[in-house]
Amino acid sequence: MPEIKGPRMFDGELMRKLGINQKVKQVNENSSVIYGSSYSKTEINKLLRIIDEQDAINRYLWINIACDLTSQELERLLYYKGSLIFFYCEPLNKFLVTPYALDGSIDFYARYNYVKPVPFASGKDSDREDDLRDKTQAAILSTMRLKVIKEVVLPEELTYELLTGSAVIIRDYTNQLSQTNIARSILNDELISMMSDCFPLLETNLIMGSGILGVKVDSSDEKDEVKAMAQAVYNAALNKNPYVAMTALKDPKELVGGTRNKPEDYLLAFQSLDNFRLSTYGIANGGVYEKKAHTLESENAINYSTVMSSYEDGLKQRQNSCDIINSIWGLNIWCDASEASLGVDRDGDGFVLDEEKGEAPVSGANEKEGDLE
Repeated sequence: MPEIKGPRMFDGELMRKLGINQKVKQVNENSSVIYGSSYSKTEINKLLRIIDEQDAINRYLWINIACDLTSQELERLLYYKGSLIFFYCEPLNKFLVTPYALDGSIDFYARYNYVKPVPFASGKDSDREDDLRDKTQAAILSTMRLKVIKEVVLPEELTYELLTGSAVIIRDYTNQLSQTNIARSILNDELISMMSDCFPLLETNLIMGSGILGVKVDSSDEKDEVKAMAQAVYNAALNKNPYVAMTALKDPKELVGGTRNKPEDYLLAFQSLDNFRLSTYGIANGGVYEKKAHTLESENAINYSTVMSSYEDGLKQRQNSCDIINSIWGLNIWCDASEASLGVDRDGDGFVLDEEKGEAPVSGANEKEGDLE
């Protein structure tokens, strides 16, 4: 008895990446896999997003964080939210850092008076027992209303309500008109999109330099034959094969003309955009336009001064929040400059690397942790 086979199933995602239309089972004309690399703008954009996030979250080093977050995790929250709140949750008996929303009025300077915690990202509901704690925590935080503390608190001003019902805002950079800053992940979207255009345009420019010809055909069969010929030529070029066998076709006509940009022009444009991106973080770079031959020392000094003002702004915002936090709860939290972003071996260990250990300098805080009980 012959073996009964089930229906042959195709991986839809794989077929889409290969440029195959699942309805008509033909190769899409606009598919990049036919004439060039499948590493398209979308994939390059994802890669640049990871690089941008890594640059952002490693600019500063948080020390003695009282909650269950690493320095990179806290900076990641700032990267995607723009600002956060630090507070003590008495029912959970733990310090938390979360995004927030306005819960009440604003003061004369448009600063929030009261806020409420909100989750970083909403997930899918589940009935598993191990999700019970997260549901309980979300239910507790949803009922909290916290007073925003905007300056260092003196010891004689501390009260039980202040310890258990207040929050301190941590900002990525100085406020604009609104109290809530726009997240870096949103601000850099368009810049990353422009950067991701450079490599596909470079590849297109290189392909155009090899000669693009148009062939007039009389039927769809001949059209498919031209596509096969184009793919054969592309594969032969990659394999350093100077000869390609093909059937006779009508005389081809050139589709493009005029002068083309040099490949280095696209790379220089990418470098300038990347330098501008780094300058928004206050990380040293070669400037918006770096000379091919050399850069004058005076230009380097101007670039360094510009990026340091941005870097110092973010550092001051974080350290100011640490001062207020330490004055309320008697902690020793601190945010310092990262060795990796400055390119300086500050601790003299011979490596330009950051280690999440050590004690923070006492600034407006008690030397030992406060007792809230």
